[in-house]
Amino acid sequence: MSDSNNVSRRSFLQRLGALGVAGVGAGTVLSACGGDDAAPAEDTADADFSCDDLSGLSDQEIQTREQQVQALQYVEETPNPDELCSNCAFWQEPEAGEQCGGCDLFPGPVHPDGWCNSWVAAS
Repeated sequence: MSDSNNVSRRSFLQRLGALGVAGVGAGTVLSACGGDDAAPAEDTADADFSCDDLSGLSDQEIQTREQQVQALQYVEETPNPDELCSNCAFWQEPEAGEQCGGCDLFPGPVHPDGWCNSWVAAS
């Protein structure tokens, strides 16, 4: 196994901590993105929209998000066509009428076509 597949104790604990923050703020996470006139999540193929509205997050949640996004190398457009946030085990479905979902690993809106280095196929 290469070193790039190893997870440090610090990285693991950071991810674990983010799970708790994401669980507590799930309502805020999902309400932070999109508008009533947004297209349904299933129509996001080649979507040209952004999920960067953090106005529904507290300063602490924004700080946690920034740390986790960097640690997980999250991007809104996947470099791996078969690995999308929307087909990941950590994906949280968007609320009805919204485009952006959420993630169990960090607070805030998540693009369905995004990706991070913790992607795991949904079962």
